[in-house]
Amino acid sequence: MLAAPGAASVSVVGDWNGWDPERNRLRDPDGDGVWEIRLRLRRGQEARYQFLVDGERWLDDPQAPLRVEDGFGGTSSVLQI
Repeated sequence: MLAAPGAASVSVVGDWNGWDPERNRLRDPDGDGVWEIRLRLRRGQEARYQFLVDGERWLDDPQAPLRVEDGFGGTSSVLQI
């Protein structure tokens, strides 16, 4: 879930989907600017990810407690499943 009012599209990209912005697009079903998705990820793994807003703005998950350097001068969020 990501609050991104005014966004036209939001994807979650990570190591589980090859950082492909087409594979896991979020939806804003009620138009309130909060984008949502449900994913099934394997238990016992660590997933690194970011949100891609409007195909150009990369964002960490503001709710993620863990972050690591992404190798491009920014950070990626980390989810331990």
